Amino acid sequence: LRTDFRLTVTFDGQSHVVVTVPSTYAGALCGLCGNFDGDPRNDTPAAVPACNQPPPRQCSSRAIIGRKQRANGEECGLILLPEGPFRSCHHRIDPESFFQACVTDYCVFRGHKAVVCRAVMGYAAACQEVGVILEPWRSKTFCAPACPPHSHYELNGTSCPTTCGQTGNPETCHLPRTEGCFCDEGFILSGERCVSPSHCGCHHRGRYYQRGEEFYPSDGCGERCRCTAVGTVTCWAAPCPPGQECRVERGVRGCYGGQRGRCVLLGGRRLVTFDGLNVTLGGSCRYVLAKVCQGAGDELEVMLENDGGVTVAVGGSRVSMQSGSMWTVDGETRALPLSVGDGKIWVTQEGNNIVLQTTPGHRLVYAATAVLLVTVPSTYAGQMCGLCGDFDGNGDNDFTGPNGTWVNGTQELVVAWKVPDESIPCSDICEKCPLHPPVATGPYRAESSCGMMVATAGPFSGCHGRVGPEDFLEHCLQEMVLTAGARDTLCRSLQAYTVACQEAGAAVKVWRTESFCREYLHRAARVGEGSCARLAHPLPCAGPCFEGCRCAEGFFTDGHRCLLPSTCGC
Repeated sequence: LRTDFRLTVTFDGQSHVVVTVPSTYAGALCGLCGNFDGDPRNDTPAAVPACNQPPPRQCSSRAIIGRKQRANGEECGLILLPEGPFRSCHHRIDPESFFQACVTDYCVFRGHKAVVCRAVMGYAAACQEVGVILEPWRSKTFCAPACPPHSHYELNGTSCPTTCGQTGNPETCHLPRTEGCFCDEGFILSGERCVSPSHCGCHHRGRYYQRGEEFYPSDGCGERCRCTAVGTVTCWAAPCPPGQECRVERGVRGCYGGQRGRCVLLGGRRLVTFDGLNVTLGGSCRYVLAKVCQGAGDELEVMLENDGGVTVAVGGSRVSMQSGSMWTVDGETRALPLSVGDGKIWVTQEGNNIVLQTTPGHRLVYAATAVLLVTVPSTYAGQMCGLCGDFDGNGDNDFTGPNGTWVNGTQELVVAWKVPDESIPCSDICEKCPLHPPVATGPYRAESSCGMMVATAGPFSGCHGRVGPEDFLEHCLQEMVLTAGARDTLCRSLQAYTVACQEAGAAVKVWRTESFCREYLHRAARVGEGSCARLAHPLPCAGPCFEGCRCAEGFFTDGHRCLLPSTCGC
């Protein structure tokens, strides 16, 4: 980022930020970067009010690591090496502080290669920022570069690559050289991907949009547009629904303010649609659970498989999930966590649950046999279809088939949304779906059983205003009668309501004890926290907290095990 008053801010998207200002600002600045008066001794920031951030991790072997690497010139020591690849930069940028920062990261993350590489990259970027031409510092065994399709690595590449968004010839580049991945001959940048010029996206009202991207082009959100697969823009009337307003959030203009749509499948049998209609399923076939049917029809499709699993299709990618940490992506078995379709889908293990998220904001929370939550942003109100309904605020019209035709009751609804598959015999009949009378469910309404969900002073009381307990309670009561009060049935039912509450951001008090549903008695884990995958390729992290198992301090998860950072995979 450059301004007309010569401020420059450079950020690599992960860990390295460089701020440069002209000398006219000497002595006029403040903040963590100091006052720019030429005296580093008075840069120590004043005391700030205490906050709730945890103290930084301590590393007792830091001094030993520093001495060793300073002596052998390897890893962090490469920054200081007198005859090393950075020697021409030493007189321009003092390497000592970068070396110290690298040693700290090495120590805290126990030598994880990706973290060390980022630290060395920080010094390389700082050198290039002041115009130093670097010598090769990467090798096949240390920080080997890896580039996406149709691109290659360059040590001193241009900071002004040709992009699809340029309407004319690029101007002469006056920015410093930079290392990184650059498009191969015959390809140019579209967003973060290299494409042939014939596969560029669309220009609309002075802005560039990638193919498949949807957007509101103007204030007021009167119409929504899409850059099509052939590079043209199509628009349709899409005003904000009641209760929402058109504004810009996180750089994206859209309709905001309404609540997220939530469809809940409990135990594979009881379905609560986006608009609150409660139906009982029970067929053994494949069904369309939720789908974006207005606008971009290929944006999201969630299918319920006949074995209880779930398949999610976004664009051209299909992700199939079962309980456990192994998933199938376009027919290939993959381990969690994973990122699919150029980052349009990412899947992680969060506590007891598997969470799938998409860039438009759809989120699935899957807790095996307990619950499946499908939530969509308020901007998709009225655009959904499938067994979960259309999310228009009216549950009375949820008995609708794929063509908008009215169906008569649950049985016809299930058949209407069945996915044809002659390879596997199945039935649409529910064999275990009787409704038990109150006299049978009464014993399980106690606060020590299903009634815990609705107890005024119970562990879920803080959730009642976010997620109503009624449907979860009724499902618990019916399942308890069906299984003769089995304890694991009660635990799964309470877990299902816990997941729904935590997904909605509501606080849930401790309800598990050493003698009651103690299988996963651990404190909450933030979405994606302590993940091996995030050490090298950070996935977006904006999710809620879920209960479940969490790695101890200093360990990272690879999806189902807790490992030292140095033993994480590739």
